[in-house]
Amino acid sequence: MFSTARRSTRGRRLARRLGVVGAALAATAAQLLAAPTAGARGPGPATAQTAGPHATTLGENQLPFTTRYEHDMHGSITRISNSLMTCDEAKVPPLDANQATCVDARKGDGRLPINNNFYMKYINIDPNGVGPGGDPIYSASSADLHLLDGSEVKYARLYWGGTRGIGTNVLPESRIDEVYLKVPGETKYRNVANDQPTIGYITTTDESSYQASADVTELVKAHGNGTYTVANMDSVVQPHSWGGWTIVVAYENPCLPYRNIRLWDGFQVELPDGPPRTIELTDLKTPVTADTDVRGKLGYVVYDGDLKWTGDTVAVRTNTSPMTHFTDVNHQADDAFNSTIEELDPIDRFKRNPYNRNNFGYDSDTWDISNLLHVGDDTITVTFDTVKDGYSLGVFFTHIDLSCPPRL
Repeated sequence: MFSTARRSTRGRRLARRLGVVGAALAATAAQLLAAPTAGARGPGPATAQTAGPHATTLGENQLPFTTRYEHDMHGSITRISNSLMTCDEAKVPPLDANQATCVDARKGDGRLPINNNFYMKYINIDPNGVGPGGDPIYSASSADLHLLDGSEVKYARLYWGGTRGIGTNVLPESRIDEVYLKVPGETKYRNVANDQPTIGYITTTDESSYQASADVTELVKAHGNGTYTVANMDSVVQPHSWGGWTIVVAYENPCLPYRNIRLWDGFQVELPDGPPRTIELTDLKTPVTADTDVRGKLGYVVYDGDLKWTGDTVAVRTNTSPMTHFTDVNHQADDAFNSTIEELDPIDRFKRNPYNRNNFGYDSDTWDISNLLHVGDDTITVTFDTVKDGYSLGVFFTHIDLSCPPRL
């Protein structure tokens, strides 16, 4: 794949504008024409007990995870996120008549409230909005950033990803390499183009997925706390479609502990029934000496994990700790990626519009890994596995205390 960072902005905008003129009509047509077919990761009704034939990979650009940002400072790293796709409540009944209604499925209710079992649509909180070139806004959602007073943004990056294709319907790169962003204090959207050398993607006979990203540090520095709206992210609009966005923000604040803060990104895929995939997050820092437990948090962005479709797991170990499976109040150990955007730590909680418990294939979460960290650890090894629920890995970030408070 050629470098999107070097493409002409003028050419990109023209291609995008031509491609989205009929976006709403095309989305509607795709929903009407999509023929439900049973399969573990294909469009149409599916159950955890029924699996279709293995998909064949037609093309891919899987990207290794590399450090995007790293710094030691008094501060933290956090994120705001939201989905850009949900089930279509106007399509009644759902594809699988045994499921709850679309409205209930958004709450997480029902036997298997996953995007395979529902007609999907774009989320759009700004149906009368227009883009930078006067084009209509057809997908939009927002989330609020609220850093502590006295914080200084050091780095911020916007990630977006979705279903690039279902079957032979695959979006061209000109439709996925750019989104619109509206920042606090402004009423107009601006173009944000992918600035990676290449976009991560995989194309199979069942579906295609992707992740793109861009540095938005100066924008977040300038506009600070408030509502960020991401719009016109493209995904095919058929049963099984998913998509969403995340802004990761590293910031300095003298009131917070002195920490090692890191952000990694890439694009790696765990296919259904595939072998476990292990990723090493290296060059971490922990205290050389300490008289208390080391504290830290691991965050991630994962695409296409399904709520209540069990069999997907993530386990973590460090240099000194045994392999431990991720689980908390929002995640079962065998349903690690379950379309969740939640935050247990009050300092990192954020509002989003709309708020759905079930985000139909988009996860952006954090995990307190303090019980796994010890003095001298410098590597976190993360192992991903699945039975039927394939997913794509896009982002990891950590903060680890370097100066721990005394034991109480």
